[in-house]
Amino acid sequence: MQPQYSKNIAKLIADIQNQPNLNNTLIYQIVDQVSLTENDVESFYCFEHPDYQSYGRKLIFDNGNFKILLMSWKSGDYTAIHNHGYTEWGCVYYFGEATHRLYRLEEDSLRLAQKDTYYKGNVASVCGDLTHLMGNGSNKDFSTLHIYGSNSRTSDVSKDAVVYLPEFEKKVTTMGSAYLNMNQELMLSETHFNTLSKEALTDYFYLVKPYYERNKLFQILNLMENKIQNLSN
Repeated sequence: MQPQYSKNIAKLIADIQNQPNLNNTLIYQIVDQVSLTENDVESFYCFEHPDYQSYGRKLIFDNGNFKILLMSWKSGDYTAIHNHGYTEWGCVYYFGEATHRLYRLEEDSLRLAQKDTYYKGNVASVCGDLTHLMGNGSNKDFSTLHIYGSNSRTSDVSKDAVVYLPEFEKKVTTMGSAYLNMNQELMLSETHFNTLSKEALTDYFYLVKPYYERNKLFQILNLMENKIQNLSN
């Protein structure tokens, strides 16, 4: 059964489909001109997501070469550090105040490149090799609308997303999900990875700690604390 879209969401889908080739400049213009509101996305809210998911994630539309999703963020919800697979163009539209971190990979070491806060109405560009983390460091729930697209693929545009899980010294690939403490069945592949700079690891632990505390995952909290202590020795 096809979802019931608001006029703005229906226009957004049609405007994207009417463009034969897209890039981040064009998708930004399309999203900015639609004037999205919370009323357009409230039927896709997923704030009551299961505890094993570190944020709410619901598909709005997928026609193969692009997909639209709504992410719902309770206080303390965060993604893991991740990229977006085969995505060639895309963006995130913010309906609230979001914490954001940007990373760069240098000689197989993941380093913190930038700290940002995005606010309601902001639009941020996305591409496949963008490695970042985002979440809700405030005490107010909010959502974000995500668009991932490709001019060359006809399916699975976010497949083989790389997700870094420093708690477990893993780098995994997924179909696009980037949950903390990810279930094994969501992983397409995994390799060992434990090279984060001290700054990146300390900042990451500070951000994700409330999620693990909320879910009483104290063993994982201890793992993170021990890793930071070992970097200091």
